[in-house]
Amino acid sequence: MSDDPTRPIDTPSEPPMDAPATEQSPAPPPPPAAEPAAAPGATGDVAPVAMGAPMAAAAPVAAPGAAGGNRTRWAIAGVVAGLAIALTIGAVLLFGQQAVPSALQYVPGDAAVVAEIRLDLPGDQLQRVGNLLAHFPGFADQSTLTAKLDEALAKFVSSASQGKASYTTDLKPWVNGPLFIAALNPSDNVAGEGLKDTVISATTNGAVACATVFKDQTVKHETYRALDLVLSADGAMGCVIDGRQALLGDPATVRKAIDAKAAGSGMDRSAEYKAARTALGGDRLATLYMNGASLTKLMPTPSSLPVAGLENVIGGLPSWLMAGVRAEDDAFVVDYVAAPVPAATGGPSLLPVPGVHASVLAPMVPGDTLVFVEAQGAGVSLQNLLIQLRTIPDVANALNALDGLGGAGELVSWVDDAGVAVSTHGTVPDAAVLLVARDEAAVTSRVASLKTLLALMGPSSGITVKDATVNGVAVTTVTISDLGKLVPQGTVPGMTSLPSGPISFSIAARGKVLLVTSGEGAMTAILNTAAGNSLADDAAFKHAGTRGIANARTTIYVGVGASINLLKGFLTADQLATYQKDAAPYVEPFEGFLLQATSDAAGNRSRMVITVTQK
Repeated sequence: MSDDPTRPIDTPSEPPMDAPATEQSPAPPPPPAAEPAAAPGATGDVAPVAMGAPMAAAAPVAAPGAAGGNRTRWAIAGVVAGLAIALTIGAVLLFGQQAVPSALQYVPGDAAVVAEIRLDLPGDQLQRVGNLLAHFPGFADQSTLTAKLDEALAKFVSSASQGKASYTTDLKPWVNGPLFIAALNPSDNVAGEGLKDTVISATTNGAVACATVFKDQTVKHETYRALDLVLSADGAMGCVIDGRQALLGDPATVRKAIDAKAAGSGMDRSAEYKAARTALGGDRLATLYMNGASLTKLMPTPSSLPVAGLENVIGGLPSWLMAGVRAEDDAFVVDYVAAPVPAATGGPSLLPVPGVHASVLAPMVPGDTLVFVEAQGAGVSLQNLLIQLRTIPDVANALNALDGLGGAGELVSWVDDAGVAVSTHGTVPDAAVLLVARDEAAVTSRVASLKTLLALMGPSSGITVKDATVNGVAVTTVTISDLGKLVPQGTVPGMTSLPSGPISFSIAARGKVLLVTSGEGAMTAILNTAAGNSLADDAAFKHAGTRGIANARTTIYVGVGASINLLKGFLTADQLATYQKDAAPYVEPFEGFLLQATSDAAGNRSRMVITVTQK
């Protein structure tokens, strides 16, 4: 069984990356021969049949009265059954695993960055891409999917190369399987000098030649490890064909790639790459891997930072990071995974971040919300940031100014989660900030303190306060007639002028949630939200959530379909007609955008989801 270079390496059934890849798998050993069956009428014990064993044999039947023979044959039967099970497991492990792409063996194991492109659509991606594209014009017939994709890529390549290159004849033969692009030392790359320490390892159709790369150019040839290394006249570019594998890049790195394959030290043996690929999971259209140890060299040194001690806040990089793109039947998904970041030694003690949970805020905001942001554990995260910032002398002095208000930590210590919601009623955007407290008393006291402060400032400051009740909840609306009177010009760094017109906002306490909205309309919309008409019940939001991360720590959602409908309201009649004719069939299938992130002891994970309408 030959290597299949189109088979991915990203499922739990993949072979260990430290096992050498083979071009030909050994044939399975024949099943153990069955012992002759007992003659009719014979008595004695019969050995059980091993479940799942290939042609598991029954134990021979002992002759009458041969007790010792029974024990011996039981022992033999156990050995045979155990051997059969072992052979079955071995066959599953040997033949049931996905092969490591040959192209990865040529990628040096110490590469800092490795990008993978799979135009061959591995595993389930051919079907998933087809189902996803079926939502758009021209892709309903799945039997012509490959031809349609080739046509689309041909147009892209022709446009990008200004008609000088053809995807079908110039590019497709070189991307007949996994293609990897590896950079060994990104810090050495200088703009205008091309990519140094970079190699492309491509799986071809077996009928390409380096002459295509150096068409109409003078080349030099060098024999390296019995391979023909073709070099450009200036020595800046090298090309090697090794069977179906093609290597392109600067000659020194191409030689390193050949050495990696010969020595068995390629990226297929990297423990970090294997861990990243396992954590990422699933068949992918493209991946990007970054080695943390190599990228750490690119991090700024403490002496180069603008503020001394900032490196303790920035922290270090994880040992590996990886992102991957895949298609689902109704969504485009990008995953990012990273190894846990080691805790800084000698740093300040930080508060434990609370666990994630089902959203408290999504059921509170209206179903027509266009943008929704939620950060669980925001209060503790802000406290930890302030604790770290206090280790920086220059910043600590500024934070000390807040001690008169109970300290910077006290200002956020009562907050559990935080969120922002933006919706539009007509053409005026409504915004709301939602802060989830640890108990109702904390919210009530904050609202009372704010109302007391506003009363002390009085109308002389250009502030008017109006109280009302909406759906049984007390609402205070504050209007500032001239913000410039409260905040003199130059008080806020970087802001040369402030709005001079009236500004209004509303405040309310609803259970454990403090609500601050851009006005009475936004507050009324939130307080009238109930089960059935909330964002949590919105079909588009729920659809995106099925592809997201359950109980994520951070959530950002944009209702793409609703946003498109809003923007259409700003188009003129002619613009709308053009949009409906040329753009709508390709734009309006998009439904929602979701970005979520979470972290635990296993590391960090985030996911971006772009959904299309379900048919």
